[in-house]
Amino acid sequence: MDALLERLSSAQILAVISILVGGIVALAMIIAISKFQFQLLADETILKREKQQSELALRERLIERAAASGESIESLLALDQVPVEPDSMNTDLARRFGMLDASAGDIERTLPLALAADAARKKMIIAFMGEMTECGAESATVLAAVRAMCKPAPLARGEKPVFTESVA
Repeated sequence: MDALLERLSSAQILAVISILVGGIVALAMIIAISKFQFQLLADETILKREKQQSELALRERLIERAAASGESIESLLALDQVPVEPDSMNTDLARRFGMLDASAGDIERTLPLALAADAARKKMIIAFMGEMTECGAESATVLAAVRAMCKPAPLARGEKPVFTESVA
């Protein structure tokens, strides 16, 4: 070891020490990031488990209450199919638009169209935006598709168009 240190200049020794210290720091960062990600995953799993347990307890109480009052179980099973309230859909739409990396002008042009849509179309737009965000689609592409989804359906034969006034 002494012979190796005698052959190296002070700059080379400093470089070797820097490389060793840099490797140790990089390893420590990797371990810290991994630990953080595992903790985040564990926390998320615990939250999902708690949510499932609370939903299960709620369903059990509903079934017990229905059995005591004589309600049909079919009506309880249809609770998942109850439509979402329009205010929560509008909130969800606004939140999803806020997550997009697009200019304020593009969002201001598209969001009112989505908010003016009927409940079924809003639900479809929310699902579409969720899928496209997960896929990593560009914001401009998502906004263009949402604008297309908000266009009114073509009129059937004999149906008259409905005109609305817009105030600019």
